[in-house]
Amino acid sequence: MRKIRLRKKAQFNFVWLFAIIAGATILVLAVYGAMKAGDTMRFQTDSEIAKSISIISDPLQAGFSEGSFGKILFKQETRINNFCFDGGFGTHSISVSTKSDIGEEWNIPGEQVSIKNKYIFSSEASSGKEYYVFSKPFEFPYKVADLIFLTPNNYCFLNAPEEIVDEIEGMNIPNIEIDNCTKEESIRVCFGSGHDCDVKVRGSCLSGCDSNYDWGSVEKPGSKMNYVGNLMYAAIFSDREIYECNVQRLMYRTGMIARELIDKADLMDARNCNTNLKVDLIYWNGVTINATVDELNGLYSMAKVIERKNDMEICGLWG
Repeated sequence: MRKIRLRKKAQFNFVWLFAIIAGATILVLAVYGAMKAGDTMRFQTDSEIAKSISIISDPLQAGFSEGSFGKILFKQETRINNFCFDGGFGTHSISVSTKSDIGEEWNIPGEQVSIKNKYIFSSEASSGKEYYVFSKPFEFPYKVADLIFLTPNNYCFLNAPEEIVDEIEGMNIPNIEIDNCTKEESIRVCFGSGHDCDVKVRGSCLSGCDSNYDWGSVEKPGSKMNYVGNLMYAAIFSDREIYECNVQRLMYRTGMIARELIDKADLMDARNCNTNLKVDLIYWNGVTINATVDELNGLYSMAKVIERKNDMEICGLWG
């Protein structure tokens, strides 16, 4: 009788043990499945966000204006990865990952979205809930493209010249303060000279120039980037790798536009509206199409000469 009871007790314990193990296994699989399903949904969502960034930036391009500003808001902290590929016209690839309390802190980035017709200057990877986006046109000497600047950071411009102060205040960019730095986390950008600077902007100009910062360099810890015109903002707001890649893309585009203007010059000559710019543009095409950041300052004086010649033409090739 005692043996039967022991056997039943052992059988009872085994059944419960099996039930506990099986239940725990099912629970673990259910949690794992829910996390994987959540990760899949996050991947799809992050991929859609990356596509929307390209669409959202369309109306922010400056077009014929001096510049425009906008803001992108996210419900949770979002990381934007910016990849730039040079070679010819080149391209961007944008991917996004969102922060979550479920599973990994940062999801695997969503699908990379290729953007071929924009020049987005930013960090290679940045994160935040609010992203500030503004654009400025780039002319060298004719209109080449719109530059788009994307950043979640706050900045404080110190000793900025009047023309730059007017530009910033005119576009009402909330993440850029002028002189009065009220936010401790702000990146301090000093024009000319200054103390406790995270970024230093050096400027120069030729005779008859519009600004003492028509060309020059932007210095950050461990790097120095040459700029011309509105590329000054690009150098301030982007990493060196993104900046150099985009400049090479812009220089290639500059050279290709010169080819189109050469054809336009031939057409104008055929219509008895002669231009003396053809020889200059042939040379300009040759020196810009493969130019790099290091050559920008040297090209600036040549661009100003071509611009003045076009302004004096009765039949200018661009307006």
